[in-house]
Amino acid sequence: MSETKNKLSDPSGRGWVAGYKVIFPAMQHPYTQEEIDAVVDVMKNAEGQTQGPRLEKFEKDFAAFTGAKHAFGVCNCTDALKLAGILCRVGPGDEVIVPAYTYCATAIPFGDLGATIVWADMDPVTWTIDPADVERKITPRTKVIVPVHLLGIPCDMKRIMQIAKKHGVKVVEDCAQALDCRIDGQHVGTFGDFGCFSFHAAKTMTTLGEGGMLTVRDDEVAPLVPGIRHNGLRAFQGARERYWVPAMSNVDIDLEGQWPQNFCIGEAQCALGSLQLKSVVPNNEILIAQDRKIRERLKDVPEISFPGVVPGGRYVVHQYVMHFDGSAFGKTRNDLLDVLTKEQGIRAIVQYYPLYRYPLFQKLVGGEADCPVTEAWWDGSFSFPWWCGIDDATIDTMCDALKASVAALKG
Repeated sequence: MSETKNKLSDPSGRGWVAGYKVIFPAMQHPYTQEEIDAVVDVMKNAEGQTQGPRLEKFEKDFAAFTGAKHAFGVCNCTDALKLAGILCRVGPGDEVIVPAYTYCATAIPFGDLGATIVWADMDPVTWTIDPADVERKITPRTKVIVPVHLLGIPCDMKRIMQIAKKHGVKVVEDCAQALDCRIDGQHVGTFGDFGCFSFHAAKTMTTLGEGGMLTVRDDEVAPLVPGIRHNGLRAFQGARERYWVPAMSNVDIDLEGQWPQNFCIGEAQCALGSLQLKSVVPNNEILIAQDRKIRERLKDVPEISFPGVVPGGRYVVHQYVMHFDGSAFGKTRNDLLDVLTKEQGIRAIVQYYPLYRYPLFQKLVGGEADCPVTEAWWDGSFSFPWWCGIDDATIDTMCDALKASVAALKG
């Protein structure tokens, strides 16, 4: 089948592609008119386009939504992770434990700070980081553990926090795909020392395609964030005879030996973010309902399996990853996708290479990884097209196509 893409096609597999019945849309859901009006209002009326009252409101709204003690808006989740790494004082000689199966942005900020990345294996049930493997890989050089609530599946944070406390290491939660994901009612990102969130266009809520939030637990660490986030800027201390002497703002250091950064998010994004927060739970309920329908329609296909969830966990279904096991009849995931995509017209994709297989990490970290569960599992993984609001007819089309594809391989 020809795959003639338009010039804007996303290498992740999203966007228009000719010749398929079902594709991945570029965004989860469209903006409402209220949200569009809020952005336009900033364009017309805001006295400043950044670091203003809408940022302050968005941070307060987000902290209230998640139950976080402190929340700081940033330009994306990658920078939230880097800011967390800076605040953990990660640097050369330190080790940071990262799941081998995640999006590349989980590991890049810590590698950029000079840390050695140590790959953790996945739990065979939840497909998230395995706490037992984390503990096995802790050394005296371990500085940070980075559990990732990938696909909207909560990690076993209670066990991870026990391990972190026992060994005296920091925990930075990557919650990029897990807004509204909870364990026993507690929002992810509030268990560890830091939580990092994404508002990319593919997420349940987005702030004009990019955006992020850092949550901070420690009351003494939180005051350091604004200066590091915004070039070390702050007001001059004390009274001045002339308001312009020596200049309008000062630039100073917040963390000894650490250069400040620029991770700021715009006022229009923040105005939009406060409104988008109102639709997160309803949209996640739609996604959860879609998941239940697909699981029900595929319950009689034993070759297809789904992720499990830790006790008390709320799985918010960010991406729709499944696993195919055709070993009983000598078929692989690639055999399945050949039929599903070329003959059935479903634009299924494969999410995330194990990070240690990517050229970037092989060159900068090394290609060695002790992750047998990830190795055995990944080659059978694949994803259905996924967005908020898939109608029943499309769900039937995808499930019928998958059933037919499996049956064809067995036959």
